[in-house]
Amino acid sequence: MNKADWSLDFHSRVIEFVQYNSGDQNRTLKQNHVFCNSHNKDICKSAYLQTLEGNLQLLLRPGDLVDWQKPLAWQVGHLGEKYDAWVHQPVDRPIRLFGNPFLEAGTKTSWYWVPVVWLPIVFFLSWHCYSTLAQGTTRVVLTSDVSIPVHKYLFLPLFLMGWFLWSFIEYCIHRFVFHMKPPAHNYYLITLHFLLHGQHHKSPFDGSRLVFPPGLASLVVGSFYVVLSNTLPDIVGICVFVGGLCGYVVYDMIHYYLHYGSPKRGSYMYSLKAYHVKHHFEHQRAGFGITTKFWDRPFNTGIPDEKF
Repeated sequence: MNKADWSLDFHSRVIEFVQYNSGDQNRTLKQNHVFCNSHNKDICKSAYLQTLEGNLQLLLRPGDLVDWQKPLAWQVGHLGEKYDAWVHQPVDRPIRLFGNPFLEAGTKTSWYWVPVVWLPIVFFLSWHCYSTLAQGTTRVVLTSDVSIPVHKYLFLPLFLMGWFLWSFIEYCIHRFVFHMKPPAHNYYLITLHFLLHGQHHKSPFDGSRLVFPPGLASLVVGSFYVVLSNTLPDIVGICVFVGGLCGYVVYDMIHYYLHYGSPKRGSYMYSLKAYHVKHHFEHQRAGFGITTKFWDRPFNTGIPDEKF
């Protein structure tokens, strides 16, 4: 890693995004928020200039495309072919999605609610799975005459298999759902895209919408539980599920940290943060991995090294 890892090509100008990033020695500047950990606000310019440009457009052309004084959820669908360019021009300002205060509150979640809600379930199901396997009665039936025992020692491999499976699901959801390009004529798909992920790219500095609300996440989590517990035999499916659920918790925490943390130079998290910066501000159609770059490689969606 060198400082070129943190430079971006902004309007044909290569600008150092983060020149200094050495963990606790740095502070996150409020003006630049998310990825900008430095001693001097002038160092962290590329994302700052992009959002500044977006803010200036709002000042110079108020009322253009959307009315920022009103909830955005029901406006964005009318942008049509202008939506894709608009949503990838980030701004540093709060976004209100709904006029109803209860609906609006439901779209915001503090980061700590993710581990508070999901980790107890991870611990309980892990204990349940291991205890069940430890009884020595679990067998996987291959044919009417053949079955194999599933020992307690297989809990960890099954758990890790679930975690690995989640990393693939994470990649697929981010690429094919969050970064789908909704048809310009489809009001509802544009609105859905904005609610799911577009608002995060439009206002990447909004810390209240960096993790999934547990209520919304429970619908997805519950679906995977039903699929795995009914597809894989007996307790095996739950072992895989709990590993995937743990992977999801780690994913949400890492995503939050990539926006607000200050990883040590040369660390794995430092590399991920640089990668995620590029995804937000330069390569929105690439770099879909959050916790790992692994799946970007075989599917050829990695951010080119020469661009670092």
